[in-house]
Amino acid sequence: MTPAPPDMALKDLQAENERFAYSFLPGTLFVSLIWLIALLSYLADANLAWLGIRPRDFLGLIGVAAGPLIHSGLIHLLSNSFPLVLLSGFILFLHRAVALRVFVLVYVLSGLFTWFIGRNAFHVGASGVVYGMAGFLLFNGIIRRDRAGLAVSLAILFLYSGLFYGLFPSEERISWEGHLGGLVAGMLAALLYGEHVDKKTTIPEPPSESTKVLMLEHQTSTLPPNSYTWRYTIGSTPPAQTFERACRMNPKSGMLEPLNPDGHRTSNRI
Repeated sequence: MTPAPPDMALKDLQAENERFAYSFLPGTLFVSLIWLIALLSYLADANLAWLGIRPRDFLGLIGVAAGPLIHSGLIHLLSNSFPLVLLSGFILFLHRAVALRVFVLVYVLSGLFTWFIGRNAFHVGASGVVYGMAGFLLFNGIIRRDRAGLAVSLAILFLYSGLFYGLFPSEERISWEGHLGGLVAGMLAALLYGEHVDKKTTIPEPPSESTKVLMLEHQTSTLPPNSYTWRYTIGSTPPAQTFERACRMNPKSGMLEPLNPDGHRTSNRI
């Protein structure tokens, strides 16, 4: 067995932890901007509701860009802040390559859907964006069997209990049209940009040609953490050979990845 170097495994773990923490930074900055606007409007005693989405009014299209930044009160602001940071962070961590496109698509489409189907009033708040990001994780998990994204979305649905009920008309002041538009935007984002995380372990290429793998197994090691070794037997002209390659478990994808793709150790078997 060829264990992974402890320093390398520790550095990989630290890098993954840092990447996870920094994934929540953009969402935190976005929420900070929303809080800053709310604070300035409170200090200036200004009502910014006119910057919201006014359905089927050409000037009301300005709300597609400005509406999610405006909130009607402290409770409304608090209810959207936590899910915005959490959902955007998990999308950036799990789907870094498409996270920006998902956010932009959800932001714009949720507003446009509200503009088409909403009641004749000013629709403000980032709830449509929240529903869109939750919908992306939910539908991507269902369509592409991305268990990590599905688990995160179900956890949000559980913690943010009003999410499901917000899809139906209940209170006059709650824009269920914006919620529904966000969910549809999230579904479209999952269809366009959703990623499938392959959980299958790939077999490293043997070092010789015209050979046939007779047996493949992987063994684990308790020291250092997340250290694994591939062992595969290759049948060719006698004697048969067994190859071993050190690898590690990728915590994001669940796949075994070689630590040194070019390095292997062989032993002969008669």
